Amino acid sequence: MEAPKQEADSSHLTDPSPTSAVELETLRERVAELDRLASIGQLTAGILHEIKNPLNFITNYAHLSVDLIEELEGIAAKLEGHPEYDDLIDVLDMLKGNIVRIRENGARAERVIQGMLAQTRSDSVLFEPTDLNTLLEEFSKLAYQGMRAGDKEFVVSLVFQLDPSIGKISLAPFEFNRVILNLVLNACYAVNERRKKQQDSYKPTITIMSQKLDDRVEIKIRDNGDGIPDEVKTKLFTPFFTTKPVGKGTGLGLSLSRTIVDELHKGSLSVVSETGNFTEFTISLPLN
Repeated sequence: MEAPKQEADSSHLTDPSPTSAVELETLRERVAELDRLASIGQLTAGILHEIKNPLNFITNYAHLSVDLIEELEGIAAKLEGHPEYDDLIDVLDMLKGNIVRIRENGARAERVIQGMLAQTRSDSVLFEPTDLNTLLEEFSKLAYQGMRAGDKEFVVSLVFQLDPSIGKISLAPFEFNRVILNLVLNACYAVNERRKKQQDSYKPTITIMSQKLDDRVEIKIRDNGDGIPDEVKTKLFTPFFTTKPVGKGTGLGLSLSRTIVDELHKGSLSVVSETGNFTEFTISLPLN
């Protein structure tokens, strides 16, 4: 007697498990987020180029204005003894000081724009002598301002403990500044989340430290946020892993940072954290 035929169970071919469905939806959200970021990157590049041109005029005319004031000082010297000579010299000194500050801040803005434009290009990596402490300070402040742009109530104390003996070291600056942006942005996010829970008794603080050792330079970025649980710490540098809500992060920042530090700069990126107390990332860069 022929056994009755049984219909094959094909449900596993058509109905993904709940876990697979969740993972697929998460992947879709990540891809959409990356596509959105790519579009923003293109738009940002255009905006930066538009800003760069008038900024060049500002810095160039600031240089010229300092030269003109020095000529005026030469002319004013011929008026020495005039009742208003001292007032004239005081005004010229104030004017010269103001223009020097415009020039210095214009140059700083140019460095930031150059760094941001470099993020939108895929050129070959260029190593060059770089003032590490200046880079740390400028891009830490840039990360803070970026965070504050999305949350006007966010205020953090940035503490810089920078070793002046470091000077310039060989870096790929346009890649390395991504690492600083990522780490400081993560620190800002951590302290901001804790601030929302402990508004009255909590003072958000991020400390950026640099130190020159015998054969390397160490950079530490420490925040007094909620810390990272051990089970999360093991996945921290995994691509696409993030504890942030959708739209708040892609899960690529720390993975990219480790690649830039470990593979590109032949250094190391590590983290220590105590839940409820602090998180500290350490970058170690060889000097040779």
